[in-house]
Amino acid sequence: MSAVDEERVEQARQQVVEATRNARLARVAAAGPLRDRARRRSRRLVIASALAVAVVVLLVAVIVAVAVHNRSATERADAATAALDGSRSAVTALLTANPRDPAGYLDRVLAVTTGAQHDRLVTSRDVLVAEIGRQDRPSTGQVLSAGLITDPPSDDVGAQARVLMVAEATDPTLVGGDYGDRRVNIEVTMTRTSAGWLMSQAGLT
Repeated sequence: MSAVDEERVEQARQQVVEATRNARLARVAAAGPLRDRARRRSRRLVIASALAVAVVVLLVAVIVAVAVHNRSATERADAATAALDGSRSAVTALLTANPRDPAGYLDRVLAVTTGAQHDRLVTSRDVLVAEIGRQDRPSTGQVLSAGLITDPPSDDVGAQARVLMVAEATDPTLVGGDYGDRRVNIEVTMTRTSAGWLMSQAGLT
């Protein structure tokens, strides 16, 4: 190999060494920015994941809240319907009596009442049976209209609702009215019991 060739080989070797060194330096120089970029990307992924989790949690909370609200509203609506139905049945029972079966009348009335109203009927049972037995003919009654004054807060035992109704009776004295007033306005308090919605108070308005 001539001196010229040796010089060319040496130059080529130096170029390779220089290129290798430059490549190594470039990698070292780029390592820092690459790490920073990786960290930024990792932070963005963490933040995006946290936001996604927060959105999912919020959506679940909203769905649960709406479901609970709808169920509660449905339960209150059902309770209102049950209280109204119970008040109609109770007042109809109060206004319907047969002198041939005064004890049966009291039993039916006691079955639709509770609380103070029930206690008063129990206390005056003998007097009421005798009074019904003296009637010269059966008495009947019907509820013409009824509406809630106060809605029941729930269908739980102990919940109450007030109902205003117009009733027609052949013997309005059974609810404290006068013989001449076939139509009476009655305000009733219904109370939720384990047996359903029962009348706990009633009076003319």
